[in-house]
Amino acid sequence: MTVVADSGPLIALAKIGGLGTLFELHPVVVTPRAVYEETVRQGHYAQAADAALLRGEYESGRLRVEELRGPSPADSLLLGRGEREGIQLALQQRAEWLLVDDLEARQAAAQVFIASGSGTRVKGTLGIIVSAYIEGFASLEGAIGLLDAIRSRQDIWISVDLCKQVEDTLRRAESAAR
Repeated sequence: MTVVADSGPLIALAKIGGLGTLFELHPVVVTPRAVYEETVRQGHYAQAADAALLRGEYESGRLRVEELRGPSPADSLLLGRGEREGIQLALQQRAEWLLVDDLEARQAAAQVFIASGSGTRVKGTLGIIVSAYIEGFASLEGAIGLLDAIRSRQDIWISVDLCKQVEDTLRRAESAAR
């Protein structure tokens, strides 16, 4: 299974200590060059601690840069370079998942995937946490701990209300499973 990631989920998970959760679900994640540039190079210049963590994941091979081939249906979209390249790479790789947090990018990706007949699905940081819980890679407490870590960070732009909705859903699922 191929998984392509945009910068947002990688940065968010690195900031909250959740990269291990991502790699439990998806042992190798591919990115376009633009995502490497944003997460590692620009992060390094900004002296962001998550940039060093992500560089280590690229060096280990759990994150891997794949080069793009040819024009993309995403080129005309008004999205960031990493988001456009992520959509293109997901199409090129016939990825099962594109990991992206930005709502406009998620919606645009879904439209491109439908129009191209691709089976690629889209999820973000919160979807990764939910998947980890569902697939048994994170306990309820662990998943809620990651949500709490997101809520406590001013530098992660994921809605506190959305985190609360996800937490409530996980708690209901846990209760129903008992």
